[in-house]
Amino acid sequence: MSTERYRTIEGTSEGIHRELASKFIARAFPIANEAEFKRIAERFGNEHPAARHVCYAWVLGDAADHHRANDDGEPSGTAGLPILRRIRSFELTYCGVAVVRYFGGTLLGKPGLIQAYGEAARLALEAARIIERVVMEHASITCGYERFDGLKAEVLAHGGAITSSTFSANCRAEIELPKGTLAKLLPRWALLGIEVEPQ
Repeated sequence: MSTERYRTIEGTSEGIHRELASKFIARAFPIANEAEFKRIAERFGNEHPAARHVCYAWVLGDAADHHRANDDGEPSGTAGLPILRRIRSFELTYCGVAVVRYFGGTLLGKPGLIQAYGEAARLALEAARIIERVVMEHASITCGYERFDGLKAEVLAHGGAITSSTFSANCRAEIELPKGTLAKLLPRWALLGIEVEPQ
C-alpha cells in the first residue's frame, strides 16, 4: 500500500450473514483513532443486548500498520482475525468492523465460526463506499501580513488547507499539505522570510 494515498470507507455500512441458526450482523465504519472505534463499537453492542458476542477488528495508520483484533469470548482466532483479514483484503485503513452474533442453538465449530465472522465482515465492507484519501503532512507557519495571502493561495493550489490561524504581531497558521509538498515549498518560503515548523 502506498503511503502517499490510502483507502478507507465513507460512512457506515452493514452486512448480515446466517450460518445454520446463528445470525451474524456486521457493521463497518470509518475511524480516526482507537478511542473513536471503542465508542462506536460500544454503541453497536448496546443496540444488540441479546447478542452473545461483539467481536471486532480495526486498522489505523497511513500505511495501515496499526491494528487490533478481538474474539470477545469466541474460541481464539475464530472471530477477530477473520474480520481483520477481510479489512486487509480490501486494503483499507482508518476502518473498523464489529460483528455481533445471535446464537441459534447449533455449534458451528472453529471452521464454521471463522467462515461466518469473515463472511459477515465481507458483506459489510462490500456494502461500504470505498474512497481514496491523500496522506497529509502538517506544519506551523509564521509570516508577515504582506506574505499571508500569497502563502494561503499557494497552500490551496497544492491541494492543502489552512486549519487554523491567529493574527497578532505576525500571522501564524496551522497548515496541511499532501505529503512531500512541504519539502518542495520550503526553499522558496525561506527566501520570503516565512518560518516553518513541521509537525
